[in-house]
Amino acid sequence: MSDTNWKENILKERLGGKTDWTDAERVELSRQLDRDLEERFDQLILGKNKSNGSGDKTAEEKEAWTEDNWKEKMSEHPIFTPFLQESSGEKGAEVVVPDNPLTDGLTQLKFSPEHNTPDEVALNFKDDGVHHFKYRKYRLAVASFSEGLKAKCSDTELLAQLLNNRAAAYFHLGNFRSSIRDCEQAVALKPDYRKAIARAAESADRLGHWDDLSKWADRGLQLDPADPFFVELRTAAEQEKAKTERITRKKLAEENQRLLQLKHLLSEIEKKGVHLKPKSSSTKGSPGEHETSDIDRQLLSLPDVEPCHPSAVGSKVHQNKAGDLVWPVLLVYPEFQQTDFIQHFNEKHTFQDQLEVVFGDGSPPPAWDSQRQYTLSRLSITYEDKAANNLVPVQLGDTLHDTLTDTRCLVQAGTPSFIIMVFGSKFYKNFITKYN
Repeated sequence: MSDTNWKENILKERLGGKTDWTDAERVELSRQLDRDLEERFDQLILGKNKSNGSGDKTAEEKEAWTEDNWKEKMSEHPIFTPFLQESSGEKGAEVVVPDNPLTDGLTQLKFSPEHNTPDEVALNFKDDGVHHFKYRKYRLAVASFSEGLKAKCSDTELLAQLLNNRAAAYFHLGNFRSSIRDCEQAVALKPDYRKAIARAAESADRLGHWDDLSKWADRGLQLDPADPFFVELRTAAEQEKAKTERITRKKLAEENQRLLQLKHLLSEIEKKGVHLKPKSSSTKGSPGEHETSDIDRQLLSLPDVEPCHPSAVGSKVHQNKAGDLVWPVLLVYPEFQQTDFIQHFNEKHTFQDQLEVVFGDGSPPPAWDSQRQYTLSRLSITYEDKAANNLVPVQLGDTLHDTLTDTRCLVQAGTPSFIIMVFGSKFYKNFITKYN
C-alpha cells in the first residue's frame, strides 16, 4: 500500500476522510480528544483488580487501569506520547509507542502540505527536531530539520534557524564538515547569526583547521570585538598555527637531512662498484604523487636501500667509522624453506668469517638440520643472476665486497641475498635444473 493510500485510510477511518478542515472542525476534534481523555481518567479512578466468581477477570476488569499498565494505557493516547518519551529514563533511548491510527492522523494533519502552509510545515518540523535534539536523538533531529528545509518556506529567519539547528545536530554526531556547511548557509541568510558563527568556529577547532577557525573567529569579532568566546578562539588559532608551522619546519629540516645522508650513502655505494636494483616505474607514477613534497619525490626517485624482510627491520646498509660498508644480508635455505639474517656483514669480511659461527666444527647444527648435512666444507653458496636465469657460485674465501661488485650481482631493497645448499646433494641437483 502506498504512503498516500495509507494516509487516506487513516483520515477516512478516524477523521471522516476530510482533507480541508475548518477552524470549527478543528475545535470539535480537540473537544473529542478532551472527552477521550476524561474517559481514560475515569477508567483509572474506577478500575480495580476485581475477579468474578470463576476467578477470571471480566472484559471491563481487563481494560481497567492499574499500577502495572497505566503507562501502556496512557501511551495509547496521542497527547501523552511526548511526555512518556521524556520520562522513559535515559535520554537518547528509543521509545516504542504502540501504533495508533488517531496519532497517525494527527501527525498527518501536522505535517501534511495539504493542511498546512510551507511555513507551517517547516515550523512543525523544526519543533519536532528540537524535541529530538533535547533528548539527544541527533539523527532523528537531523532528519526533522532536513524535512523542514524541504518544505521550501519563505521565512528567511526560519530557514536560518533550521540550518543552524541541523548544524548543531551534525556537530554532536561528530560530522563537523557538514556542520560548517550548514553554518555557512545560515550565515549567508542571516549575516549577524552569532550562534551559527560560533558553531562553525567550534567545528573548525575540532577539525584542526586553524585558518578556518581564524576566519570564523574574525567573523564573530566583527559583531562584537570584545566577545570573550571569539577572542579566546582567535588566540588559540594563532597559537596552533604557529605550533603547526614549527612542526612543519622541523619535519622539513629532518627530511632534508635524511635526503642528504641517503645521497651521500648512494654515492659511496656507487664508488665501490655495487649495483642496486632501481625502483619499478610504477612507484614513480603512483597515485597521489602530485601531493608529495619535492623531497619525497627525490627520495622516491632514488634506488631503494630500505630492507623489506621482516627480520631486517631496523637494519640498513651504512658506513662504519672506517668508511667500510656494512650490509644486512639474507641467507636462504630452500631445502628446508628456512631463512637466516645477518644484520651487520662488513664488506671486507669473507663468507667463511660469517658462516663459521653457525656451521663450523664446534658449532651445534641448526634445529632443522637433524642429519647435520650442512657443514662448512660442504656448503654451496650462490646468488641469482636473473638476467641470465643462472646461479652464480660464491667461494667461502670471497669477501662480500668482491661478490657485490660482480656485474651479475644486483642488490634488491638494500639487502643482498644468497642461497645456501649442500653441494652435490639430491636436492642441490634438482634445484639447479631450474636454471640455465
